[in-house]
Amino acid sequence: MRHSPEPTLLRPVRWLPLAFAVLAALLFVVLGGPQYVTLTALAANARWLRDMAAEWTVFAPVLFVAANALMLMMLVIPAWFCTIAGGLLFGPWLGTACALLGTTLGATGVFLAARSGLGGVVQRAGPYADTIAAGFRTNAFSYLVVLRLVPLFPFTLVNIAGALAGVPLRIYVLGTLVGIVPSVAIYASLGNLLVDFARLGRQPDTNLLWQAKFLFPLLGLAVLALLPVLVGRYRRLR
Repeated sequence: MRHSPEPTLLRPVRWLPLAFAVLAALLFVVLGGPQYVTLTALAANARWLRDMAAEWTVFAPVLFVAANALMLMMLVIPAWFCTIAGGLLFGPWLGTACALLGTTLGATGVFLAARSGLGGVVQRAGPYADTIAAGFRTNAFSYLVVLRLVPLFPFTLVNIAGALAGVPLRIYVLGTLVGIVPSVAIYASLGNLLVDFARLGRQPDTNLLWQAKFLFPLLGLAVLALLPVLVGRYRRLR
């Protein structure tokens, strides 16, 4: 049974979510937003932000989760910034929980927008691109966990890559949630550390995010997550 072609008038509508995200990103950059998305900016306002979160009580986590998701859907705000902000506002435990929820929601929003606006791009790009996408879909969960564990892979690009590869939504959400747990926990603890720095009147090292004691454990977990894929390929070769 053949499916009826998509109405021509509906095709531009599918681009709207992605177009709004790109427009928001451009406005953010043009208005000078990136200067506030830094470790230094968070550290300079650490005590004020923690006090404000305490004043807002139970409403603060809800607002943060929504803001976290919306900021990630702007495409240019890094996930680590939102997670560190969560730890700064609420401490390592509640900050981790809020950042996990907000980051997963934001990543899913970008994934759905890209899937709607870029659906079928890989298939039209040729058989080689379609073969790569098929390989990604075959081991989607393991690949996603690896890509989320290693902070070297840009968060937004992984969101779009998952959509282009046609990863099922359920696997995408689960792989994202599982994969970001270690890095979110680490970054949230760093956010809480910024409050301690502020109370002592110290400025954090801007290279704090790339220290070996934080990066190497994530790389080790990424290798473990990739093992099922490597074992599966080895068995097929045998």
